[in-house]
Amino acid sequence: MENNRGTFGSNLGFILAAVGSAVGLGNIWGFPYKMGLNGGFAFLLVYLVLAIFVGLAVMVGELAIGRKTGMSPVAAYRKLSKKFTWMGYMAVIVPFLILCFYFVLGGMVMRYALSYLTAIFGWNTWGVEDVTTFFGTFILNGGQMILWTAIFIVINAFIVAAGVAGGIEKFCKIGMPALFVMLLVVIIYVAVQPGAMDGYKFMFGWNLEPLKTDFLGVLKAAAGQMFFSLSLGMGAIITYGSYLQKKENVQKNAVIIIVCDTLVAIMAGMIVMPACAAFLDGAYGGGPGLLFASMQQVFHNMGYIGNIMGFLFYTLVFIAAISSSMSLLEVITSFKVDQNVAEGKAPGRKKYAIIAAVIIFIFCLPTCLDGLGNGLANGAAIGTPAEILNIDVKGWNCDWLDFYDMLSEGIMMPLGAMVMTFMIGWIWKLDMVVEECEVSGHKFWGKTFFDICYKFITPIGMAFVLYAQVLTFFG
Repeated sequence: MENNRGTFGSNLGFILAAVGSAVGLGNIWGFPYKMGLNGGFAFLLVYLVLAIFVGLAVMVGELAIGRKTGMSPVAAYRKLSKKFTWMGYMAVIVPFLILCFYFVLGGMVMRYALSYLTAIFGWNTWGVEDVTTFFGTFILNGGQMILWTAIFIVINAFIVAAGVAGGIEKFCKIGMPALFVMLLVVIIYVAVQPGAMDGYKFMFGWNLEPLKTDFLGVLKAAAGQMFFSLSLGMGAIITYGSYLQKKENVQKNAVIIIVCDTLVAIMAGMIVMPACAAFLDGAYGGGPGLLFASMQQVFHNMGYIGNIMGFLFYTLVFIAAISSSMSLLEVITSFKVDQNVAEGKAPGRKKYAIIAAVIIFIFCLPTCLDGLGNGLANGAAIGTPAEILNIDVKGWNCDWLDFYDMLSEGIMMPLGAMVMTFMIGWIWKLDMVVEECEVSGHKFWGKTFFDICYKFITPIGMAFVLYAQVLTFFG
């Protein structure tokens, strides 16, 4: 039964929504391109180690904090310790910053899915004679970028405004199974293409050479990807945990979420890496443009069947993108909902979902208009942060997407995880997490493992990653 904040109707609904939050562009876009740039198997190995020793601890901690307090991040941290209320505010700022570029990418995915759908029926809506040049022209078309971003934002606002059970849960119960089915279809098709085996060797063949040459680079790429992919350190898991019923098993749900999320990331890699091997002569290091420019070249090389595969691929990317973006919008919306409920007012969910969406849309405009790094010199409507600040390009300032990403994924997320796990390990103690997890009647397993993770492995590991990030960004 829903309270005035809302709640999930079932544990399955919670799991699908939480998996949906975790499974997003981080899996379908971020994981393959970062794997391609960071040595394939070496990146995968580091990612899996981090997911076990860092991701699981943070996931259980955030779910426990959310369910124990029954509140979204700001109110949750304030209830646990007023000294750490700033952690709650940071957990609201992070999804805001992420959505300033995530909404733009979601709109781009919608544009690609539509054009592949119409191409199936012989109708060319790309607007260019050579479809492989579309990406370059599209990102410089500010009007089109703004239009598709706005459409994607409206869909998100509509779902979040409908409520936890009536909007988020309902979408994920349909979207997540559909996502897995479409992934399998595209994987099977790509697997039978000549040359695809080289892509599997790149992903799964034992090769640790990248760790010897650039261990720090691989580590921070894998850590950033893990947090972004699992929706950790951005308030989403705390918020969803606050809607979780007391009878549900927190640890089991955390394991399911991490396993499903990692599985989808690997499945996405099993599409992109073999496709690059089969159709792009093993050009795995396509960078951020891999999802759009490189994959469009892949589908173009497939001939007519590429239109069908392209539509399926970008549709599953759309489902993944919106299931994550609506969870981030829910974090921001629930902040105001909790404030109203605490003051005895009506929740005002619809009103604040719309207000949040409008404000974020305004901050999305720089991402829409800088040509994803092309800047004024190459025909974009506005300059990149490097151009505006008149400083040398340093990675974090080469476009507005990377600027927002640097602040959120680069600094605030590892900082939040480091402080939260330190607090659980040394201030609140593991007993706080154990007590909340055992409320359901399920015995807390792995106390020694989690105690070591919270006290040493996770905070020290995150401090190391944060140091590496700052060193990379600012020298």
